[in-house]
Amino acid sequence: MAQETHNRVVWKWLKSSCRLQRRWPLVLMAMSAAIAIAANAFDLRVNTTVSMPIGLYREVPRQLERGAWVVFCLPKEPARLGRERGYLRRGSCADGSQELLKEIAAVPGDSVALSRAGLTVNSHAVPGTAIQAADRSGRPLPHAPFGERRVAPGELWVLGQDHSVSWDSRYFGPLPARQVRAGAIPVLTFAPGRGQPKDAGDRP
Repeated sequence: MAQETHNRVVWKWLKSSCRLQRRWPLVLMAMSAAIAIAANAFDLRVNTTVSMPIGLYREVPRQLERGAWVVFCLPKEPARLGRERGYLRRGSCADGSQELLKEIAAVPGDSVALSRAGLTVNSHAVPGTAIQAADRSGRPLPHAPFGERRVAPGELWVLGQDHSVSWDSRYFGPLPARQVRAGAIPVLTFAPGRGQPKDAGDRP
């Protein structure tokens, strides 16, 4: 009798587990839909690329000043390279690629100097911005021309916070300010550890 009771309990548990496994994809879909609806209603966006803190951001009117965080679409040529090499996922930009989130490092009138050792803005070196010669697949990584220049009107230089993995203006050059869609303010974020796998949306 005890064995039969035990068997019935085990059988009920197995059936319950199977039902839960069958429903789990539906639960995930419902959660994803709820997040998307909430994000759209409250001008929220989720960042999953590790060059900036991962998490939830609120979109705000853009302010094109040093230190501001901005959401933008890349111009045609760097976007094409990003898609071909898998640096960019699919997204809502006009060419079908994802938007990027970066920090403005230099604005019109600033002096920027780029070398193999990294980026300097107004004679101040930005730590940790040394240029990587190749991506994680071993392919040569194009970069902006080395040398010193003045940031032109209507242009910005943008950087990711984790310079070691960020594909940014050091590589694709100055960003036309018209490409900026919005500003971004972190709501709930965390910085992934350096041991985390690198993401396809970041510098490989």
